[in-house]
Amino acid sequence: MRKTSYPDIIIGAIERRRVLELRYKGVKRKVRPHILGYVGQGALALSAWQIAGTGSGWRLFHVVDIGDLTETEASFHSPARRYNPDDPAFSRIIERL
Repeated sequence: MRKTSYPDIIIGAIERRRVLELRYKGVKRKVRPHILGYVGQGALALSAWQIAGTGSGWRLFHVVDIGDLTETEASFHSPARRYNPDDPAFSRIIERL
């Protein structure tokens, strides 16, 4: 059985508008994923609205530094405030709300 990759999990969560649980820099967090794409020198990153962990608000997570990623059953209905689907931080977008 093929293990699902983190990018695949993130893409699915964006498509289904599901909250993700993850560990980043040693902290467990819950986020609403909005954009998966490439930033800077080609690093794969997730732009998400964090709802639990180190406060709430927009965060950019480098996928290589994410651990323990799971899609939850919790869903969200609309993008977070100030969501920019054409976020200039991304040089190439793979999936977005």
